[in-house]
Amino acid sequence: MTAGSYRVRIFLTCWVIFALHFATDFVREHYLVISIGDNFSFQLDGYEDLHPDIFVTENHGAHHGANPGASMIAVLPYLISRPLIDAVHSRVLESRQASGVEITAIYDDPRPMRVEFYRQVRERGLDIKFGLTGFVTQVFCMAPLSALSAVVIFSVFVWRGLTFRLSTWLALIYAVGTPVLFRTAFLNQNLMVGIFALFAFVLLWKPYSGSRLDMKSRYMLAGLFGGLCLLCDYSGGILMALLGIYGLLLRVDAEGFSRGFIQSLWYAAGLLMPVFLLGLYQYQSFGNPFYPPQHYMPPVQWVEIGYQGVGMPQWELLNMLWFDHRFGLFVVAPLLLLAVFSPVLQIRGSNIVPWRETFLILVIFLAVSVFFSTVQYTRLQWNTGIRYLMAIVPLMYILAGAVLIRLPQWFMYPLVVFAVAVSWSLAMFRSQPGVFETMTRVFLEGFQLPWLGTLSRMAAQYAPFLEGQKVSALPFMMLAGILIYGIWTIRSPRKSLYKSINETRG
Repeated sequence: MTAGSYRVRIFLTCWVIFALHFATDFVREHYLVISIGDNFSFQLDGYEDLHPDIFVTENHGAHHGANPGASMIAVLPYLISRPLIDAVHSRVLESRQASGVEITAIYDDPRPMRVEFYRQVRERGLDIKFGLTGFVTQVFCMAPLSALSAVVIFSVFVWRGLTFRLSTWLALIYAVGTPVLFRTAFLNQNLMVGIFALFAFVLLWKPYSGSRLDMKSRYMLAGLFGGLCLLCDYSGGILMALLGIYGLLLRVDAEGFSRGFIQSLWYAAGLLMPVFLLGLYQYQSFGNPFYPPQHYMPPVQWVEIGYQGVGMPQWELLNMLWFDHRFGLFVVAPLLLLAVFSPVLQIRGSNIVPWRETFLILVIFLAVSVFFSTVQYTRLQWNTGIRYLMAIVPLMYILAGAVLIRLPQWFMYPLVVFAVAVSWSLAMFRSQPGVFETMTRVFLEGFQLPWLGTLSRMAAQYAPFLEGQKVSALPFMMLAGILIYGIWTIRSPRKSLYKSINETRG
């Protein structure tokens, strides 16, 4: 198979896996998707009481306290599918009204806030619309984006001299052996930041020989992705800035200071559109293009510390970010700990990642970690799982993979199996009592799928014949397995056609 064939198969494989693990979490970004898609508006009026991050400001209505990038990107598949979503939504509402049956909202879940949320959504007749919106934005936005990042990971390792086969395994381990699987399950801006940073980094680095893109195009495109990091989350500004400095150093090294500085401005040119969109959103939403959405949020716990809960770095928070048993980076992604040892390979001269790129990734890791050690809301991650440090996972994995291939097999294989077990357990159960408690549930309760579990708990409304039943995830996993088997065994239709023609001529 050619490299292109591997890329297509990796993309489709990861897309199937990510879509299979779709979670029904309806997050704050979804409200903005619907508002933009339905009304071409940033206002979230009418949803104020459905999410704690949605608040009302004087003269500007309701908005949420996050950057709009993830919603702006996810609105594209929503707009395409909106006619179908609206048709199904209207049909269901008409059927309910015609039946005359009392509307129920039975949700068998131990979390009272989720039960109350479902009750309100069901009573307002928004349950079908919200459910389909979550499905569309995950399957046709998050899943393909993460699958594309796996293809980029594969390409990087191929360009650094590894075989197609080994690079494929490294790409698939990235997809299922890191929290990428967990966070791809629903619309998530933190992972988007990491994916866009990966794209920008590879464009600047150019670890490949030959390209259809000239230097100006590469830098402008890298700037666009760097700007999208900021548009998705203000923490993305750290990656945007460090990648810009990296791009500047590359051009200065190649062309001298004056010419290199001028050439690096193409990166700044690429930033213009996403930065403009962020300023436009903040101006339209709050009346000022410069203050972040968090500036307008009403007082919450820890907001009194520093600026809106952002103070000085704290070792306690840094330790939580790295090692907390519920969401710590090196607990939920043990493979990434290998990245810390990449300088050892540099000293030995056996690292497939050059020293400058290794140094940059480690600096990004430390900068993002230290930044979030200043953010008091880090303490809330127990409720959602790893979140803030997702922005560094794709880049960190490049270093981790470079170390992984140098390990002895007796250590490498068990480590990979353990990492996949951790990642898959979290993606299936999505509860946060702790990583090892979640893994124990897999052995006690068997395989699960998030969307299937939600359907079972809401069966009284949508599938009464399933009420009180535990639906097995194995048939759906087997179906996905058959699809993946087909993806890797079917020959190229074009090659099959050529072979048939040649055999006929012979």
